[in-house]
Amino acid sequence: MKRAFNVVVICVLLVGLIGIIGCAPTAQQENTITIGAAVSLTGKTAYEGKSVQQGYEVWADWVNSHGGITAGGKTYKAKMIYYDDQSNATTGAQLTEKLITQDKVDFLFGPYSSAITFATSAIGEKYKKLTIAPEANATNIYERGYKYIFSVLPPAPALLVPVADMAATLNPKPKTVAIITANDLFPISVSDGFRPEAAKLGFQIVLDEKYAAGATDISTLLSKVKALNPDILVDSGYTADSLMVMKQCKELNVNPKMYIFAVGVMIPGFVQALGATGEYALEGEWWLPQMKLTDDIFGTTADYVKACTDKYGADFVPPYQTSSGTAAGELLQLAIKKADSIDTDKVRDALAGLDVKLATWPEIAFNEKGQDIMTIHPVIQVQNGKFVLVYPQDSQEKPPIYPAPEWGKR
Repeated sequence: MKRAFNVVVICVLLVGLIGIIGCAPTAQQENTITIGAAVSLTGKTAYEGKSVQQGYEVWADWVNSHGGITAGGKTYKAKMIYYDDQSNATTGAQLTEKLITQDKVDFLFGPYSSAITFATSAIGEKYKKLTIAPEANATNIYERGYKYIFSVLPPAPALLVPVADMAATLNPKPKTVAIITANDLFPISVSDGFRPEAAKLGFQIVLDEKYAAGATDISTLLSKVKALNPDILVDSGYTADSLMVMKQCKELNVNPKMYIFAVGVMIPGFVQALGATGEYALEGEWWLPQMKLTDDIFGTTADYVKACTDKYGADFVPPYQTSSGTAAGELLQLAIKKADSIDTDKVRDALAGLDVKLATWPEIAFNEKGQDIMTIHPVIQVQNGKFVLVYPQDSQEKPPIYPAPEWGKR
């Protein structure tokens, strides 16, 4: 009888213990920061969206394998939840609401593209959920008085600012500039940023004209440029414009000492299509894997690139879309550390006050609108058929070639 009683007591204790274990949340459940991201995994921006997601994944894997995120005396793991926005702004907004209301995410990382982020950030703001947007620099996103959206990319007008800054360091310093702009929103925004920087640095703008977006012949405009013989020719357009301008400059014997482009130079097709005609072209970039940057999370840019190749293979070269995704993760991690909390408003305030240099991004600091106001980013030049990092000097592979030889002397 006594033995039977003991067995019953043991069983009751075991059941109670199992119940306690079953009901108690695990340490990992207690200490998890959940981050949601609706990104383009299909549709017209799937390539870029996937690149952004890869950046998020590299960060999450790294932080979870290197001690997690510490705040308020606890250590947290990062948990990512992804949905495919199908490259559609309406879908992105719906999925963002799902991440907030159903998945109960703590924070949001943005999608690829300004158009989709314009829609998704409205949902984040509605629920006061902090969004770090790696690939959304259209100014209209940040003109709505929102408090919970922050950009990794500087505004589009900042793209060519470092090229102007670099030109001002040359000896002899260029004196005159001609600016030609495709009549479309993005190219106009880029020229609008270059123009005041050039004036501030003492360059004389001798021509500033637009041409039709999608134009296939601007020889009349380039003939005006030839007559003025500026030291610098700036073309703010798209890839097709960059190819056209270089070809037609050669055909018309237009010989500026420096060719600057907004888009199109750093693609394999530029050198492949132009060959020697593409030599000496310059372009501003947001980030490059050969930069020499450091931070306390990854170490150096080379360490970060290795983390990418360890995950995605030796042939993987992270584009800036990937590094900006990782930078979003680093910014969240640093803001949580600074706030010593995962409370949304405390993290938001800490993020707003950051001024940091990262292995994944040259420098980031925010204005009151949530825009990254730091404009120090790399400049490349085509030299002997290669894309060479020529600025800033602390990451420089080779100095820029200036002046470019005239067409008849190449």
